[in-house]
Amino acid sequence: MKTSVKAKIELASAFLVWGSIGVFVKLIPFNSGVIAFDRSIVGMLFLIVVKLCMGRKFDIKNMKSEFLTLCINGALLGINWILLFESYNYVSVATSTICYNIGPMIVVALSPLIFKERLTFVKVLCVLVSLFGVVCVSGVFGESGVGERGAVGVLLGLLAAVVYAVTVIVNKRLHKTQPLDKAITQFAASSVVMLVYCLFTTSKEELVFSTQTVVLLIIVGVVHTGVAYTLYFKSLKNVTSQNVAVFAYIDPVVAVLLSALVLRESLSFFTLLGAVLVIASALFSELYDNKQKKSTL
Repeated sequence: MKTSVKAKIELASAFLVWGSIGVFVKLIPFNSGVIAFDRSIVGMLFLIVVKLCMGRKFDIKNMKSEFLTLCINGALLGINWILLFESYNYVSVATSTICYNIGPMIVVALSPLIFKERLTFVKVLCVLVSLFGVVCVSGVFGESGVGERGAVGVLLGLLAAVVYAVTVIVNKRLHKTQPLDKAITQFAASSVVMLVYCLFTTSKEELVFSTQTVVLLIIVGVVHTGVAYTLYFKSLKNVTSQNVAVFAYIDPVVAVLLSALVLRESLSFFTLLGAVLVIASALFSELYDNKQKKSTL
């Protein structure tokens, strides 16, 4: 595949935007369910407008054939966002994001069972290194230990990673539905599930909207969801899987930097060490996998 500079910029921009979402979520005074609902409904509406502006029709036939799977994955996507956003309330954005980024390694670990792929020594080593990175980030090696809130935050981040891994595995089985149709349908399903969740967990008294809150919700829904997903899907036609693997780690790097620079969250030596181990192991695993595929061609 011949890659283009424009496509690489679009791909990098998508991951750059996703890396900053933690800062915005931290500043929104609503619970994670409300923020996830906002992201689902606004992101869905934005992508529908984009699709209509592009003059493309919905592929109803293929969407129908995979509708149930799309809806299940959409519900999981909403749950994934709730877990990650809730994790931000207990630990730093950096810690949450690093724990969340063990998701690709979970997919690798499950690949022999799910996809019947061979798990090589290098892959096993990458999984173990990433797990040790999460242990470092969790605060186990810190002077004061993990702490109850820290343990809850790390656990929520890891649960978000598990749910993310499941959504990736399910998405790999969705071959007929076009990318934009897939995202719109999943966002729609997610918005329904999130609405039901909010009805049971959120009171009217909690929903006090200020100008800042409205602006932040619009940014998360439009920019971090609608625009970012549009850039991501648009770039996929003109970049290689290796490009995607490399650029994906812009997300956690940006999250760690903004956590320190904007939110003034402290970064310990072990947090930074864990970040390097998780990001490096996942990145090396992807690059190794691509190298192996090329050598067999």
